[in-house]
Amino acid sequence: MARKNTSGLARDIEIVELLADTAEALGVSTIARRLNRDLTQISRALATLAEAGIVRRDPVSRGYLVGWRLAVLAGRTLEERLAEIARPHIRSLASTLNETAMLSVLRSSQTIVIAAQISPHGLGAYGRVGSSYPAASSSTARAVMAGEPEDSWEGWLTDERLQEAGDRCSVRTQEQFEAALTQVRDSGAAVTWGEYEEGIINISVAIRGVHGRPIAAVSISAPEFRFADQTETGIRLVKRAAMRITEEITWRG
Repeated sequence: MARKNTSGLARDIEIVELLADTAEALGVSTIARRLNRDLTQISRALATLAEAGIVRRDPVSRGYLVGWRLAVLAGRTLEERLAEIARPHIRSLASTLNETAMLSVLRSSQTIVIAAQISPHGLGAYGRVGSSYPAASSSTARAVMAGEPEDSWEGWLTDERLQEAGDRCSVRTQEQFEAALTQVRDSGAAVTWGEYEEGIINISVAIRGVHGRPIAAVSISAPEFRFADQTETGIRLVKRAAMRITEEITWRG
């Protein structure tokens, strides 16, 4: 596994991410092997993380799991507070359309799912909490960026973000990016067709915080073969859900 940053903190985070993505307790040797790291180094890092409550040791298997403090910290984040407010609206939206509904935030070059209700269909879009997608090809990023001042648009579409987005991304130049954001601003919704996943429609509408700036986006993801003729209905319902979440955020202050 290639690492861009070899600082101690980055290496510790790498361990925590591995444990967070694994359902079972992992032993020191397994963690070292999966991360291609030195066994002694992993053992020392785990001891430090366990002392801080970031990881914990299973008393039966003696393997390591995510610890209590990580859950406490996660519950105190802006993302978790947003997810708590949005979950009833996300469930209602998914139930009405019978498709996958999500709440996502834009973080640098990625959009990250923080709340989701999966489609009941066997063939449906998949959205797991914690999943991340290249921002340049996501409707979430366009919905959020369209609500930002235009001077923030310049330079956002970097070569690195385009490379992460892949060949399916329809926006390839700064001019196309700004035109797409202008269209989203005019229509109130960002719609992409097969850009982050082939055959999937994504509809996103920004959610605004108490100061009026976009802080997240609510989305519907659905297969084109089933949802193409429902796009206008989807846009209307996603807008309604975003409005209700924004109203509740404003009301709570």
